[in-house]
Amino acid sequence: MTSADTIVGEYDLIFDPGDPSNNSLYLCEPLSGESGIDSDDVITEMVTAELWSAEEPKHVPDELRPAYGEQLELVEAVEYAEASGGFLIARFDHPDYPSDEVRWEAWKQFFDNHYTRAE
Repeated sequence: MTSADTIVGEYDLIFDPGDPSNNSLYLCEPLSGESGIDSDDVITEMVTAELWSAEEPKHVPDELRPAYGEQLELVEAVEYAEASGGFLIARFDHPDYPSDEVRWEAWKQFFDNHYTRAE
């Protein structure tokens, strides 16, 4: 499994600031290399599927990465491989923003229906 430090340090962490069901759930694109997806298109599809709010997605800024690394506890990460790269989705827990298992399962179902898990 990918570690929390690797995810926080090597991926662009994109999150939904508008839906508490998505607390501590992240769409993660590599900071170097190709993800194989257009995150804006993915999030638009997630909004349509009622898995993401209509609010503008946020990205964890570089200056806050150390704090995120200290405060987030990795619960699970799922990696996906596309022809032109790879990305992952990650579920963390945070003392103030615990993740929702039901929503996480819905996220995994959505991504499994649209993308191929990495081997």
